[in-house]
Amino acid sequence: MTNKVLITGGAQRIGKALVKHFHQIGWKIIFQYRSSKSEAESIKEELNSVRAESCEIIQCDFDDNVSCKLFYEELESKLEGLTSLINNASTFYPKKLSETSHEDWIKLTSSNLYLPIFLSKFCATELIKNKGNIVNIADIHAEQGLKNYTVYTAAKAGLMNFTKSLAKELAPNVLVNSVSPGAILWDVNEPSQDKKNEILASIPMKRIGNENDIVAIINYLLTENTYMTGRNINIDGGKSLG
Repeated sequence: MTNKVLITGGAQRIGKALVKHFHQIGWKIIFQYRSSKSEAESIKEELNSVRAESCEIIQCDFDDNVSCKLFYEELESKLEGLTSLINNASTFYPKKLSETSHEDWIKLTSSNLYLPIFLSKFCATELIKNKGNIVNIADIHAEQGLKNYTVYTAAKAGLMNFTKSLAKELAPNVLVNSVSPGAILWDVNEPSQDKKNEILASIPMKRIGNENDIVAIINYLLTENTYMTGRNINIDGGKSLG
């Protein structure tokens, strides 16, 4: 049986690297995107030109209930043979607690916690049947905390605990783990050089990581790991050591 993976947030950055990697090693790909339509369609066209009907894309705004309903309806017809789920999509921006609104709560918890929970539920039967994997992308600050990112870090902390609980619930049929990136790629709103220097000074490796650092560990989890479940792996150049 050919492996098949569903990746959320697959049109950009780490998600895009995951899509291309697993396609390159022969897997079938389904990936979700929110607003990066041209990028998603370009990736789909490129991958299907290499191997026909090997990549499918589904648009969904995880903040919108109607969009999610349509997403699940379309995904249902594509689930057969699913062996892995990577919950990668994430909304990330600073917001002081004193300025946090209900809208911020929705935006910062929908992709970071709510959807990973209910997408895992939606995929669980097929993953159990195929003895598959779930990988949740968390964040090192879920354990450390991060000033002015209270809702975001709370959501990621919930995702890490969800990983542990789900690993117990789906064992022994599905392995469930999480990966917590540190500074992997500069933010799309690239910080000043002074801010970059401050960030680099806090990392024992004295450099940020890149997409391949995350791809490598997820490749291990999905293709080689047979026993580890319910664990979180920090990929952060040693930053979380304090």
